[in-house]
Amino acid sequence: MILGPPEQIDSATRAFCETISREVPLYVRVEPAPDAKPAYCFDNSVAQALRHGGEAVYGWAIWRWPGRWFEAEHHAVWRRPDGDLLDVTPQAGDPPRVLFLPDPSAPYDPATFRPNIMAPDGHEALVREYIALVAKRGEITRPYWEPGMDVLPLFSPEDQQRIAPIDARMAELRAAMG
Repeated sequence: MILGPPEQIDSATRAFCETISREVPLYVRVEPAPDAKPAYCFDNSVAQALRHGGEAVYGWAIWRWPGRWFEAEHHAVWRRPDGDLLDVTPQAGDPPRVLFLPDPSAPYDPATFRPNIMAPDGHEALVREYIALVAKRGEITRPYWEPGMDVLPLFSPEDQQRIAPIDARMAELRAAMG
């Protein structure tokens, strides 16, 4: 699977972003702060602002698996005192930049879970099925989420039985998609 920042902001990328926010997506350089933890973008951005001035800016990191899907992940970056944006959180795969979509309507609230937003990049039936399974899995697992949760919860035996075939089919689809 090759999910990463879109290589360019083309019409398909812009169309996906427009379904999420009226703001304009932009590339932001990734320079992890020395004490930044992966997956803690909200804490990392606020800590950087407290140390160096500026502020945390909330929105979405936009990812793309070309020909498969787009995915928006709730994210925060640091706005330096000079106005430049910088992603101070280490990213999987160490990309030099991320595509960031500011969204003033999506501030960080530890009591509010914001699931990733997915949409097909093309019309392949396998992709559409995969995205539907992600949503179905989320419907089962989301009630287990609690603010501040750092580890996956233990699902009830009934929900484990509901999740198992979804996970198996998702693995088959990922393998079939390459």
